[in-house]
Amino acid sequence: MKAVDLKNKGIKFTLGDTEYSLKLNMNVFCELEEIYGDLNKAFEDLQNMKIKAIRALIYAAVKVEDDTATLMEVGEKLGVNDLERLGIAINEALNTAMPGVEENMGEA
Repeated sequence: MKAVDLKNKGIKFTLGDTEYSLKLNMNVFCELEEIYGDLNKAFEDLQNMKIKAIRALIYAAVKVEDDTATLMEVGEKLGVNDLERLGIAINEALNTAMPGVEENMGEA
């Protein structure tokens, strides 16, 4: 999957009875930054599979689609079994979506 696909289509995930899309777009990044205060710290914690970061990113994705959602509600719906599955998907998505060194150098 290409970065453009992740931005437009996202990764489908289910939380409770509802299906959402984790789209790595500006809205999700802004929500994540709002929670963390520092987007770089959030990405660092996501790379290290920290539970707080996984919950925050899932919340950011849900919040973009449902503005009534709260961080605590999302945390309540997440189970331990969800964390590993979502963590792996998030890491893959971030690695795919973030431009590599070669891409950045080629656009200068």
